[in-house]
Amino acid sequence: MDSAAGAGRHRVRIAVVGDVHNDWALEEDSKALRFLQPDLVLFTGDYGNENVELVRSISDLQLPKAAILGNHDCWHTHQFSEKKVDRVRLQLASLGEQHVGYKCLDFPSIKLSVVGGRPFSCGGDRLLRPRLLSKCYGVNDMAGSAKKIYDAAAGAPEGHSVVLLAHNGPTGLGSRMDDICGRDWVPGGGDHGDPGPWFMAILFPLLTLPLLHTAISYATCLNKNHVDLERAISDLQREARVSIPLVVFGHMHKSLAYGRGLRKMIAFGANHIIYLNGAVVPRVKFAQTTPGHEQNQPEGSGSRAPTLRAFTIADLYEGRVEKISEVWVLVSGARTEVEEEIVLYKHPREQHM
Repeated sequence: MDSAAGAGRHRVRIAVVGDVHNDWALEEDSKALRFLQPDLVLFTGDYGNENVELVRSISDLQLPKAAILGNHDCWHTHQFSEKKVDRVRLQLASLGEQHVGYKCLDFPSIKLSVVGGRPFSCGGDRLLRPRLLSKCYGVNDMAGSAKKIYDAAAGAPEGHSVVLLAHNGPTGLGSRMDDICGRDWVPGGGDHGDPGPWFMAILFPLLTLPLLHTAISYATCLNKNHVDLERAISDLQREARVSIPLVVFGHMHKSLAYGRGLRKMIAFGANHIIYLNGAVVPRVKFAQTTPGHEQNQPEGSGSRAPTLRAFTIADLYEGRVEKISEVWVLVSGARTEVEEEIVLYKHPREQHM
């Protein structure tokens, strides 16, 4: 793969860590990221089912970063307790200002700001965890959510490009099951509509009370589109002079349900916006070991099994996306190298270089 984009004054390299789902190890991922040399690391959420320890480990990463919490990060917590500190608040405290939900986090050295969408989201036209959103952010409906995103982006410093970071993508990017936000677990796919009624009618008689509670939570996520994010982007394009070259999210995994193939991980919008889904899940695989692997490692390098770790790399030049690649990095003791690079996009100018 190409050398780090940040070497040039107007070049920026962003490494996206898609939905983690417990596949994160600070030592190995730090090695891989140091090898990739990003200027900024973005985390799309779903670290685990309220896995506070893992989120603390992410906060210890010694690189500029921004993150957002996904629906799995509030899996058990529906409202804040007055008697104890819940695991959602512990995650938010661990990330501090690096959690960008409804906020703008500026990186002046690269003239870029990251603006966060709605935390805890799993799509659809209803708010997931409304009590958390109301207590934490004062958001009670989709219109209020869209305005919070809009206001955060409109407050970015002049001359900064804005990258939007959400847990899942906006509506309007296609309705086929292999589209970037397409439903892949129901026949015919779809971007709009709520298949909840038939789903719940079948399952309700079969579920015990705990499973019924989980099914209700899941049903709210069946319409996989982000209405407020789409509205905020549309309003920003129409009313504000904000440069948005890239919208980053996860949630909808690359591998489609029931072995139906692979999802399209990028899409293109108005005004040269590129939408990037970073949810390559699982993002860690064990690599095939070679004979004598442990004997060949330098002293003190440890003897962990070699792994392949997935990142999506977006290279920007002067505020424009030049290249996007899915990259698998081999981490084997002290050895780190690119095992595979899948180029998802190249700007036409780059095709001839």
